[in-house]
Amino acid sequence: MCERILIVDDNRDLAENLAELLADEGYATTTAASGEAALNLSVGSIFDLVLSDVCMPGITGVELVLRLRPRLPEPVFFLMTAFPSEVLRREAISAGVQVIFDKPVDLTDLLRRVARVPTLAGLA
Repeated sequence: MCERILIVDDNRDLAENLAELLADEGYATTTAASGEAALNLSVGSIFDLVLSDVCMPGITGVELVLRLRPRLPEPVFFLMTAFPSEVLRREAISAGVQVIFDKPVDLTDLLRRVARVPTLAGLA
């Protein structure tokens, strides 16, 4: 199985930059510009890590986690937000999110945490 990362953000430049950064580290990356697009990509695909923005038009990052969880076998979910709050953190953690990054994302921390994901650890 090929370990894959799905990056979801309505800011396409950010999503592409993160995808390039992670691809340079040896990860297979796919981007989606919305929660709806991510749901469509999940049909017939396996992603080991989903890195999503929280605030997006339509489906939010937390809603996306709740809808993807039954579709993907044991995925790890990371969220990113420019509007951090304790309410969001509690909601995200109860949905099964492992890490919530404040934007702008600390790229060194992101790479370190991605490398710790069990299914991805052998790639980096």
